[in-house]
Amino acid sequence: MDTKSKIFTTALRLFSSNGYDNVSMREIAGVVGINSASIYYHYSCKEDILDDCYNYYIKYRHGTRMNREQYEPVILHGTKNEVLNVLNFSYPDSIIENIIMSLLLIFSRIYSDTKAMNIYADEINSSMQFLNEFFSCGIQKGRFHEFNIQPVSLIFLSTRLMAAQSVSLKPEQKQEWRAAELDIFNELTRLIPFKY
Repeated sequence: MDTKSKIFTTALRLFSSNGYDNVSMREIAGVVGINSASIYYHYSCKEDILDDCYNYYIKYRHGTRMNREQYEPVILHGTKNEVLNVLNFSYPDSIIENIIMSLLLIFSRIYSDTKAMNIYADEINSSMQFLNEFFSCGIQKGRFHEFNIQPVSLIFLSTRLMAAQSVSLKPEQKQEWRAAELDIFNELTRLIPFKY
């Protein structure tokens, strides 16, 4: 890992666990193991690191989420579990920790930072749109019984966001977080009225 990547990863961990306002450039440099002046070669200020943290989440946030062209054949011909797995998009192991930490950072700043608030709002809007389109497709293709899509989508999204917000991430808890997410997901899928 190069020095800039170490600075980014260290800052992201410190920001998400200690709070952005409670972390200094000197502290980040100390944890990375470089002198305080060296950090400014890579980042001109702490806000630049914060922007990188936000941009990381924006780049990778949708993980393996399928688009309609990809999930429509699954709805038509997949098993029930395959259809449900379209909703359970996940992140590769190589980025899961940074995704969770960047999300926690965004959650912690939505009331004090316009960019964080906009990322959060965009996440809610894009996720609701995805869920609504997925459920509509399932009804149109005859895989689901008719149901009120909007509240089910809202329950799916809000429950998963609350679960993510409640996480106090430590690297050793990554598997526990994934297991909790899967348990929540399995409970939520009972809301979907499959025809077959």
